[in-house]
Amino acid sequence: MHHWRMTEMEKLHIIEQLRAEELCTKKARFYLTQTRDPAIQGLLQQCIDKGQRHISTLNNLLQDAGLPQMARH
Repeated sequence: MHHWRMTEMEKLHIIEQLRAEELCTKKARFYLTQTRDPAIQGLLQQCIDKGQRHISTLNNLLQDAGLPQMARH
């Protein structure tokens, strides 16, 4: 596997974005449990799915740079 050097600032930005994506996904999951409207449930599920893809992509960036994954799915 090819590892590239990531600056400390880049690492901090990625970790910050991971935390933001995790929080957004967590909130969407909470709201999903609170609503009974199928249209809103669908939109919230789309947000959750997109957030999970973002989290995965950001974790892959960290892994490609030789750093451990920071976020849990």
